Amino acid sequence: MTTQRAELEGTVAAKGLAFGSARVVYSAKIDVETEPLPSAGIPNEVKRFEEALKTARAELASLSDRVSGALARDLSEIIDAHAMILDDPEFTDAVVALIRKDSLRATAALKRQRDLLATMFEGIDDPYLRARRDDLDHVVARVYAALARGGAEPERKPSAEGQILVCETVAPAELAQLAESGLRGLVCTASSPYSHTAIVARGLRLPFACGVKHALAVVHEGDSILLDADHGRIVVRPDNIDQTRFRTLQKEAERVRRQRARIKVTDARTRDGVSVKLHVNAENPDVIAAARRAGADGVGLFRTEFLFMKRRELPTEDEQFRAYRDAIVAMAGRPVTLRTLDLGADKAVGGPLEMALEENPALGLRGIRHSLVHRDIFTAQLRAMLRASAYGPMRILLPMVSAVEEVREARELIEVCSEEVRRSRHPVADEIPLGAMIEVPAAALVSADIARHADFLAVGSNDLAQYVLAADRNNAAVAANYDPLHPAFMRLLFLVLDNARQAKRPISVCGEIAGDPRYTPLLLALGLTEFSMHPNALADVRETVGGLSRKSLKARASRLLHAPDRAALAEIVDAMASA
Repeated sequence: MTTQRAELEGTVAAKGLAFGSARVVYSAKIDVETEPLPSAGIPNEVKRFEEALKTARAELASLSDRVSGALARDLSEIIDAHAMILDDPEFTDAVVALIRKDSLRATAALKRQRDLLATMFEGIDDPYLRARRDDLDHVVARVYAALARGGAEPERKPSAEGQILVCETVAPAELAQLAESGLRGLVCTASSPYSHTAIVARGLRLPFACGVKHALAVVHEGDSILLDADHGRIVVRPDNIDQTRFRTLQKEAERVRRQRARIKVTDARTRDGVSVKLHVNAENPDVIAAARRAGADGVGLFRTEFLFMKRRELPTEDEQFRAYRDAIVAMAGRPVTLRTLDLGADKAVGGPLEMALEENPALGLRGIRHSLVHRDIFTAQLRAMLRASAYGPMRILLPMVSAVEEVREARELIEVCSEEVRRSRHPVADEIPLGAMIEVPAAALVSADIARHADFLAVGSNDLAQYVLAADRNNAAVAANYDPLHPAFMRLLFLVLDNARQAKRPISVCGEIAGDPRYTPLLLALGLTEFSMHPNALADVRETVGGLSRKSLKARASRLLHAPDRAALAEIVDAMASA
């Protein structure tokens, strides 16, 4: 084993500094049982596979039950996606058929079906469906592990205390578990800054560098690693000079942290005095209360679908009312934006809201489309929101809007529900702004018309970028294609912001770029003054805003919008950091 120092570079996915020993995990390979299966053994082999499926489902259910807090939404989505594969007849029934028809042992049948489905995924043009291959591989690995154990309890993984995980990629739920056992950082050869894994890492404040191409070839188990995820720099087997420099960086980071802790939280303002509103994305009152203490100006996005996940029955109107009321009270007079149920695509749930499998769920019955089809569920949610409006400033936000008609229809329904709630002697606020999320190109292109029917707009930049660029942020194979610094995305974003300005409608951006200080100058240059982000990003964005001049940035907007390619756009954005 080499002891020579090595330096690697990657992409910043979650900022931070970490020093630890390497925990190297290579891609799992299925050890296929090739021995012939006698006819008499087929029933037992089918039973063995079905027991492994049952074990895998139980493990996922256990994971799901343990998920809580601010990260629960993102972890629940990946867990639910894996559970759907385990219940998909195209996967499970096909494996059983291979065991029976071709007399294959369970592992051989599992691998053959996995390879078949993987080939199908690779041939699909749609990036969302193509990305499901990663989910398939995670599920196959879990079922195979259950087969290998033969019903035994899963082996308890050793503590990750003091370690930095080096791997190709890691599922968000597994990352959260490792962080609980002391993991200090993450280095991936694949993944992207916009993946679910990166979002979870940022929520955990776990330093993460992705796209570190040769990490698995260079790093060995137990090697010392200095991870500077602030700059995407990894030093393997560092020397004394490296360690001295690293300690200096740590001291500086600690000094900044303490300085921030002493500074009284104030409104975010640019150098030239422009006020910028910093809101948070949240899903429970505890996160909201913490965000309020950190100086958040409000909740720009409250994810209500959390109330509908991982349960056997629909939440009642009273149950929803209490959750929305508590969120509003927790914000103590600052506005709370409640997004109506956003289900579909990667937000699938089981139980009472089991959704039919669709050939292309990313373009299927999701968001406001789902709500307008399931009127009984939608009206119960609206009534609960209207009742909660009496406890403080509140707004209602419609997800995945694609046409003006959807906003009009929802508004009419809200008016009907308001009358019903008032007749039931529940107080309702006199004014409840209704907003539309701009997440699909169709909505962006007609945003001027939507703005005439909505009271405010919110750009969901994650989905909008995926649809515009035809690149799933969770698919490592197209990570380079999913880049918000793309002229097409920038021009479309400016169109939406400008349409909102002309219509005199408030507008915010609530995707990942809103909480990334690298994009703060760009968004200010395009005219944005309302951001909504993960609570952990508030301090960094507020500090970035304070060092920028809005007037200087706006003068460069024309250059931004006329950049011919991503390289030119990135160069302009880098220069803006000192504007």
